[in-house]
Amino acid sequence: MRAKLLFLLLSSSVLYAQTLPLLFQGNRALGERELYETVHLYKPYFYEFYKDEPAVDTRTLPILRQTLQNFYKTKGFYHTEISYAKNEKTITISIKENAPIRVNDITTLSKLDIASKIFLEKNDIFDAEKFTQSKKEIELFYANNHYCNIELDAKAWIDINTNSAYLTYSVTPNALCHFANVTVHSSETIDADIIKSLLYIEEGDSFSLEKIKKSYQSLYSHDGISKALIDTKTDENNSVDAIVTITENEKPIRMQIGLGASSNEGFMASFGVKHRNLFGNLKTLSLNTRVTQIQQSLKINYEMPLVNKNSFGAESGLENEIFEGFKEKRVFTTLSINQRFTPTSFKESLFFDNVDTYESDDKLLFPEGSLFVLSPKLEWNYDTRDKILEPSKGYFLGAEVMGSAMSEISDATYYKFKLSGGYILPLASTILAARVKFGSLHLYQGEIPASYRFYAGGMDSNRAYGYRKLGAVDALLNPIGFDSVVETKIEERFPLYGAIRGVVFNDNTFIGDNFTPNFTRGYYSAGVGLRYRTPIGGLAIDFGFDIADPTAQHALHFHIGESF
Repeated sequence: MRAKLLFLLLSSSVLYAQTLPLLFQGNRALGERELYETVHLYKPYFYEFYKDEPAVDTRTLPILRQTLQNFYKTKGFYHTEISYAKNEKTITISIKENAPIRVNDITTLSKLDIASKIFLEKNDIFDAEKFTQSKKEIELFYANNHYCNIELDAKAWIDINTNSAYLTYSVTPNALCHFANVTVHSSETIDADIIKSLLYIEEGDSFSLEKIKKSYQSLYSHDGISKALIDTKTDENNSVDAIVTITENEKPIRMQIGLGASSNEGFMASFGVKHRNLFGNLKTLSLNTRVTQIQQSLKINYEMPLVNKNSFGAESGLENEIFEGFKEKRVFTTLSINQRFTPTSFKESLFFDNVDTYESDDKLLFPEGSLFVLSPKLEWNYDTRDKILEPSKGYFLGAEVMGSAMSEISDATYYKFKLSGGYILPLASTILAARVKFGSLHLYQGEIPASYRFYAGGMDSNRAYGYRKLGAVDALLNPIGFDSVVETKIEERFPLYGAIRGVVFNDNTFIGDNFTPNFTRGYYSAGVGLRYRTPIGGLAIDFGFDIADPTAQHALHFHIGESF
């Protein structure tokens, strides 16, 4: 009797725990993948053929139906009808979306213009998530405009008889806020003065969440800090006290190993070791080696934070690089002072460069021998991009000038100037990105290494050409470089499927052997590409071709991250 009862229980468990593939039909406003995610199921992409299709336990169907019904309401579909049917092979959920709720009117009462922070417009389908996000954005907008205390009354009235939504946003701000006391709780080996110099919060400044965000970014840019917490307390006078608590890294020594590949440099391997808090106060010392198919380097870096957002840096290293037509060995040292006032930064450097050119194919164009050049260098950057590897908005400007005067300690009188800028503009689901570069080099006296000249072509340049292969060549078809260059790039980045995005682009290059390029002769290219999002940035593959002769001149490129 007991055996029979156990058999019946097991049979019932199997019967009622049946798992079948889940399908959707009838959905139009909401995508299939979005519906799977709502019920916590993963729909494999077409290339994930090795993964099973989403399936559910038949006993959960009533709960799934209610979950989907509620989700449709958050998306403005209050009259959606959902049913399900099953057979021996599949479960099918049928959806009849019916008429949605649309925004009929939006009323705002606000001291600041909050129109751009409201993500719904008249006649849009009402979306509860967008409504909630608008409230968060309005609070953040006021906080970044020095209001730490506001009263936000936001309501959404839904009339299911007329399928209308009425939205109101009423903001009552208090007086402008300011930072009062800034207190730092630091560690034994990191002085509070050093931490204060990294902050963008100062006593008496107007309150802003953006300043707190920049302070976090500045603190976490130093590897010696494992945890940073900025707590704020507001009193009845709208004064904000900031309490900064720092935890230093308990394991200051870190090793890093990397492997990679790009169309510019070929295969790459790297190894580095870094002390992230040498003798305290976030001083760092690192040793890095990097080997690619065209370059091998060994570098030692030292950085010491100073007060007032300054830092001192030093770098020494050895490099061996293969150019088409010659090779170079380099021993160099750079001493620099850096000032960071995000989004602006300045850098003043002294660059000691000893270069040995060897195995030259053309000793007239690429003379063999050793040269020593001592160059002061100035750099300025202004960068508002939201991310470096894969930016979605913002712009940047940069300028760099270096040069030398011929003397007993320098073999040349020359100057080299670079100017660059770019803009990344989000447009609905796409991103429009543009960049321009200008470079000018002039030798007045003596000799400089051939690598100081400009070269073009490659993933970060004109993508119709291979790396450093654009422009005039010598008798052996080796690129000889040029003294001036202007490059423009414009591209549109758009979603294709899941984590895969597409790119269409246009790259243009003008080169010359004078102060400025020859704009009557340009290299114009176009092309397409793919991006696949990864935790370390987008994997990029681009195919470019010269517009004048696409069949004869084209190139394929790949690397990680956007080029700008």
